[in-house]
Amino acid sequence: MRLDRQPRAFVWKWAMLLILAALLTGGLALFWLSNGHIREYLTWRWMVTFKVPITQVDDYRILVAKSKHQLVVYKGNQEVRTYRVGLSEHGLAARQIWEDELTPEGGFLVASMQYESRFGPRQMLLETTAQSLAAYELQYGVEGQMRLKAWNEAHGILDTIWEVYDFNEVYAEVPIWNDILIHGGGSERDWTWGCIALDDADMIELFDTIRSSAAGGLGVVVEIRP
Repeated sequence: MRLDRQPRAFVWKWAMLLILAALLTGGLALFWLSNGHIREYLTWRWMVTFKVPITQVDDYRILVAKSKHQLVVYKGNQEVRTYRVGLSEHGLAARQIWEDELTPEGGFLVASMQYESRFGPRQMLLETTAQSLAAYELQYGVEGQMRLKAWNEAHGILDTIWEVYDFNEVYAEVPIWNDILIHGGGSERDWTWGCIALDDADMIELFDTIRSSAAGGLGVVVEIRP
């Protein structure tokens, strides 16, 4: 009996070592993929995979005044930060269609907080689906309505920005406008394709401020005014 137990114990020992090694390797890979920000990466992957809608929070809010080139951060009703911003290179009119590349107007929610960006050190993606769907139907009329109806019947109601990305992969020639970001890269001029640009140091400070919100920045209201 003793001789029989020893090989089993040996096998279990090595099995546990292999499991621990796999967990360690997976953890290191996840750390590398997320650039050290594992919680944010996992949250983002979960939301994208399961098309999770954004839930509004009210502890912080952001107000962008396009005519003033100004972004103001409020905690409750108290103004806590003010920054200069750059906007669309095509002027100060409101976004209507994909092709105009203008900065939109209205109320939006922060959909993701990202530590990697093509345009500076950080970026925040806005949930723009309600506004962009209304603009899509206005632009394409009955044809656009039929495309959206077909999509909803096949995939469920299109009501999150994650589903807009999926839709645009299928209908690349007639996409829904999206990808409105708050990012770095400089505020000295209007140069974006519809996004809101801050100086890099300001973007890091804004990001860190909003990240202290209840959901780590997600769901913070961003109101963009003319």
